Amino acid sequence: MTRARTTVISGAERRTDRTARRSPVADPAPTPSRIAPVLRRERTGLVALAVPNLEEPYFAELTALLVRRADARGLSILIQQTEGDHDREVDIANGVGLPPTDGLIHIPRSLTVGDLTRRTSPGPLVLLGEHIQVSPFTHVAIDNRDAMRTATVHLAEAGCRRVAFVGARDASPSDAADRRYAGYREAVAELGLAAEPALVAQLVAFTPEEGRRAAEGLLAAGIGFDGVVCSNDSVAIGVLAALHTGGLRIPEDVAVVGVDDVRGARFTTPPLTTVAPDNEAIVEAALVELERQIAAPPGADMPVRHVIAPARLVVRESTARSAR
Repeated sequence: MTRARTTVISGAERRTDRTARRSPVADPAPTPSRIAPVLRRERTGLVALAVPNLEEPYFAELTALLVRRADARGLSILIQQTEGDHDREVDIANGVGLPPTDGLIHIPRSLTVGDLTRRTSPGPLVLLGEHIQVSPFTHVAIDNRDAMRTATVHLAEAGCRRVAFVGARDASPSDAADRRYAGYREAVAELGLAAEPALVAQLVAFTPEEGRRAAEGLLAAGIGFDGVVCSNDSVAIGVLAALHTGGLRIPEDVAVVGVDDVRGARFTTPPLTTVAPDNEAIVEAALVELERQIAAPPGADMPVRHVIAPARLVVRESTARSAR
């Protein structure tokens, strides 16, 4: 397993000028990067996990893995589903309605840095994903920009010249979605691929239904494309369904790539090429970082870490064609 890359941005380590420029906190609010509990409660062995939606296969699989790895450490996971609702995410960050816990692992969809600096129940916290891309809080994520760039380059190497992107969310932006879109645009520009606004499909949610709707819209508009990069595997599954219904051959007519490598990606028709996050590395880093905070003595000046977990391209039949 490739080791995750960790960047220390505060505490005993010196912050770089680049990190300082990127810091989104400009007001003199209390600095959350100094994790300094005044009173240490007795350990409960319970860790809260805030997850957007367990109907999304990636979140369900990541949660299952986290529960297993936590259990091996003698920890129990209290799962809280947020549906990405802002008020719900804030309540969980503040411990509202929760029993005493040792810490919180949060996968936010609408939470902001400001929300977290105003936590009424501060304590050990690890963020997963890149919704809050740069923050003074420990977080673990993959490089979403690089993941989508890798997917787009792979399609170009397979001979695709008109690559559509199904996954923009201008009406409801998030750092993860924005970075994946940026990775696509970078690859398109570098490789000289067709760069047309019509090749970018907007989504309301990252679901198979939205993927199918978006692909049907591209087909109905008569927009020619020979490759599709999708914001995640769930979206890609919907895209595959629309292409099949439209009578297109995959990958001969259109090659398709997703991101996440959910189990279902191996059983689509054809099996889906995808960028696979190293979920073992993500979960390990999240638990290590949380336990580091939990074990810290009262008043400890704890460095905040940004951990980038590896991801790799998994090539399957949805892109298995000879370069043209």
